[in-house]
Amino acid sequence: MGDKWFPQAIKPLTNKTYSFSRGTNVLQTKVDAGMPRFNLDRTFEPVPFTLNFLMSNLQFQVFLSFYDGVINHGGNSFKMNLDSGTGIVEHQVNLVPGTLKQNKPSACNWVVSFTALAQVTPSQLDACSSLYDLYECYGEQSSDLLAALEGFAKGLPSA
Repeated sequence: MGDKWFPQAIKPLTNKTYSFSRGTNVLQTKVDAGMPRFNLDRTFEPVPFTLNFLMSNLQFQVFLSFYDGVINHGGNSFKMNLDSGTGIVEHQVNLVPGTLKQNKPSACNWVVSFTALAQVTPSQLDACSSLYDLYECYGEQSSDLLAALEGFAKGLPSA
């Protein structure tokens, strides 16, 4: 597992195809008659993120230095802050081979895109299953309940 970080000052564009996909961990088996059967292959699935960046010349040089030297042309994993539905948090990712594209359509900026494959997202961890149950009981008022609980907990004496 790589301990190097993607350059923190280079942020993906969130208004241009910032996306990720899920569902590769479910298998579908055809049966002779009726609906196919579905079952879970593994609990955690790698999650691909499509990312786009607008970089200055300096940022592009920093990115190339990171790509060529730090992550060995994409051969090593690295840490990157991404939003997979639970806010912007650290993800361990690999750059998917063959997805890096860069071009310079204007005189001053580079457009860089690639697919980053996150090894695990926070929503795949056990902590989020209780949020689902809470939402099923309280619906849109779940955030109000959580805020009230947080206020209560902050009012308790510390040990």
